[in-house]
Amino acid sequence: MTAESFCKMIWNYSYSTVQSKIAQKKYKTISIPKRNGFRELSFLDPKTDLHMLQSGLVNFLKKIELPVCAKGFVKGESYLSYLEHHIGSIHFLRLDIKDFFPSITRKLIEREISCFMSFDSEEEKKKIVKLVSDLVTYHNCLPQGAVSSPVISNIVMIRIDQRILKYCQVLGIKYTRYADDLLFSSEEFDFNDKKWFLRKIKHIVSDGNFKINYGKLKSSTREISLNGYVISQEGLRLSRQRLNDIKKVVSFASSNRQMLQSDPNSYVQALNQLNLEHRGLSVYPFKSVYQFYQFLCGYRSYLISFLKYDIESQFRKKLCKLLDKLEKIIKQIASVL
Repeated sequence: MTAESFCKMIWNYSYSTVQSKIAQKKYKTISIPKRNGFRELSFLDPKTDLHMLQSGLVNFLKKIELPVCAKGFVKGESYLSYLEHHIGSIHFLRLDIKDFFPSITRKLIEREISCFMSFDSEEEKKKIVKLVSDLVTYHNCLPQGAVSSPVISNIVMIRIDQRILKYCQVLGIKYTRYADDLLFSSEEFDFNDKKWFLRKIKHIVSDGNFKINYGKLKSSTREISLNGYVISQEGLRLSRQRLNDIKKVVSFASSNRQMLQSDPNSYVQALNQLNLEHRGLSVYPFKSVYQFYQFLCGYRSYLISFLKYDIESQFRKKLCKLLDKLEKIIKQIASVL
């Protein structure tokens, strides 16, 4: 494949035209709060040429086959499928890759992309690989928020996933990955007793210049709670703490409708006071009604995803009622935004 044929095949543009469009990088950057500080998101207006080029590249790269352990940003997979693979296990270990997207550098992208494409010559290979890395990077790394970043991150992780998967299969350990979250489980392998397993995984991920975020390491026996879900030998269920948080939010919003309409600032202050009293309905103080609105939409998605997954639960009717109340509150808040 030549650089010219590559560009014609994906975008129906000449190589020189694609180069000129890539040169016009007009990212917008926002910071959103997270548990420890802020997460920076860089994104493009969907109407820009660069966004169009990235979308075309995504359609092409989606054809690359990923290991079965990859569950994030994959058609037919979800956060729930990332979790449900571990139902029936006794021992659990969750690892997080530190600064996942910023750690995916131009050099790493070029190295991995070149492994999954064929080229007519070394010269054409360099041209195509550079073109792709120019297109998907911003400040020489993978921008979190770009439409092409998820699929690129999965490609970069292919060889690491394969090595971890083969290693785990030998030990009888289950392994799945959702973006930067790595989840391991076993019926017999106790991760707390066998610390050398963590050292081995650390060694494997370091091949991609990745580091383990030890502050987010989580291991447990019998069950593990992750992002509002609990996995155990019996199955997958919603976290009692997360459900209680949603109920508290619903109760607060239902009791303070008039305040929302008359004094949004006081509404946010009262919400943050509730947050402090109950030690964390959120991981940061709300600065505006709109921020609270986004928070509630996240809870809505959380309930909907589980209701699609669990169609026979004895709590289904209760969850549906809770979702209905939550949606009414979301509509009320949307009316004042």
